[in-house]
Amino acid sequence: MVNKILIATDGSDASNRAVELGADIAARFSVPVVLLHVLLRDHLSEGLRHMAEVEYEPAEGGRTLFEAVSALPHARFPLADLIPRNAQTEDELLRAVAKRILDVAERTLHDHGVEGVESLTADGDAARRIVEAAEDAGADMIVMGARGLSDLKALIVGSVSQKVQHLSPVTVVSVR
Repeated sequence: MVNKILIATDGSDASNRAVELGADIAARFSVPVVLLHVLLRDHLSEGLRHMAEVEYEPAEGGRTLFEAVSALPHARFPLADLIPRNAQTEDELLRAVAKRILDVAERTLHDHGVEGVESLTADGDAARRIVEAAEDAGADMIVMGARGLSDLKALIVGSVSQKVQHLSPVTVVSVR
């Protein structure tokens, strides 16, 4: 029996499918959901760190931080829609992206009739934060994408979903 579900989301296509499946399961069993987004420091770090060091106001013909970050490749949402125009630090940018991703996931859950949704943001090693959040929330199932916004490092050392499968004491459903 499922009593509470943790759904980890990063805004990737597989992650969005995981939100859909998690919503279906939660609605069927009338159980609460904890949505979790772990800040995307590893995925967007180089570009954002460089841009976060630049002042928001343009420097003699240079682009603003907002314009520069908006031009970065993105997953499902245009970054221009995700970040506030006054974001000046990497942390502000990452938290704004997290908020938008969680808002979209929460709307999906509500559209499926799920009540009792709690949204959380974490920072650090994604696999460990996901497992810890599930334990802290008392979730007995984790639903997540099998492949998120991965990079070369993930291909070499393994994906977050593989690590969660290994570390978690509860059922983990990886969605492709």
